[in-house]
Amino acid sequence: MAVRQIGRRLYIEFRCRRPDGRRVKCTEATGLPATKRNEEITRAKDRAITYELKHGRFSYLHFFPHGSKARIFRAQSGSGITLAEWWDAWLAEKSLRRTTERGWNSAWRKHIGPALGHLNLSEIDAHQVLMFRRGLEASGLAASSINDRIIKPLCMCLLLAQKRGLISQYPCSEVRRLAEIRPEIEPFTPEELSRFLATLEARRPMYHDMLTLWVYTGLRPGELFALKWRAVDWFNGKLLVRETRTIGIDGPPKTAHSSRDMDMLPPVVAALRRQEARTGLQDGYVFLTEEGKPFSDAFFRKKFRVLTRLASLKHRPPKQMRHTFATLAIAAGENISWVSRMLGHSSVEITLKRYNRFVPNLTRQDGSVLLKALSGAQKGENKAKVCANSAK
Repeated sequence: MAVRQIGRRLYIEFRCRRPDGRRVKCTEATGLPATKRNEEITRAKDRAITYELKHGRFSYLHFFPHGSKARIFRAQSGSGITLAEWWDAWLAEKSLRRTTERGWNSAWRKHIGPALGHLNLSEIDAHQVLMFRRGLEASGLAASSINDRIIKPLCMCLLLAQKRGLISQYPCSEVRRLAEIRPEIEPFTPEELSRFLATLEARRPMYHDMLTLWVYTGLRPGELFALKWRAVDWFNGKLLVRETRTIGIDGPPKTAHSSRDMDMLPPVVAALRRQEARTGLQDGYVFLTEEGKPFSDAFFRKKFRVLTRLASLKHRPPKQMRHTFATLAIAAGENISWVSRMLGHSSVEITLKRYNRFVPNLTRQDGSVLLKALSGAQKGENKAKVCANSAK
């Protein structure tokens, strides 16, 4: 094994066995300029190759998927179709939302492709998929991201390959979803909300109106960022939620039930009237940044941290504004069906399940009714006994 400089580029030389068993000398390009830092990287890769060769598990295509001898190894490794080739064909057939397609392609570039793209479809088994997922966990990615943004499209891709007869067995049959820790609901209290809005009204009027609308509607962040003036129905007093904004792209709402007409309460109408003076003439987005651009999730998360600090409040993610609307409405005694409809949930059961711990005081599901009924019955029985004794 050796690291060589040819011209201004670095190369790795080694000997390995072809699929037919014959030994072959390889001189593979790294594509890296000959600098001190790149030489260290190349030597680390050379050591990894040496280790794999020594233990008899070297895979040429893993280290050099587009190397000078990749065709030899690929042609003799099974059906001849790599995951990278099948991924492109599979994705081309699907009709996806732009945001979904963009997210899956991002997962391929960052995670799936570098780890598994060079492999022949017939070489991918459950062990490799599980070890790939284990590496994602070790990198610190959230379980929800691993489940839905990386492993889900990978398994869908392999499932269709099995149905088309490209592989004999579906390798993800043993792959179950990782347990996800759902973020805690930590809404603002009425006192905190009052201080928050008062601070913003005095120091950041634009954000005061934006958050006033948010806390009286319970919109999802993407729905708020995508809200346009044409969706404001002044005549009927409704907000028409028809779009959401994700990774800089406007698209349809999260689910069919998310497309809804929301009631505009008086504070919302007042906030929109004030905001109309700022962005109404542009006839586009209701809320824009100071630079006149649409809001993005990443930008607003940073801005929200600044705003909570301005009001001397404990920081929470922006989505807690949606939770604040739901919890305060439920605690105030609003009809659960109305709250569920405003939130865009498909059923009341979903709303009750999500906000269950904020309901007991409203519906007295804490045993107090039972205690009252039993204690009342017991008092009545005792009173009857006293009357009976007196009659004797």
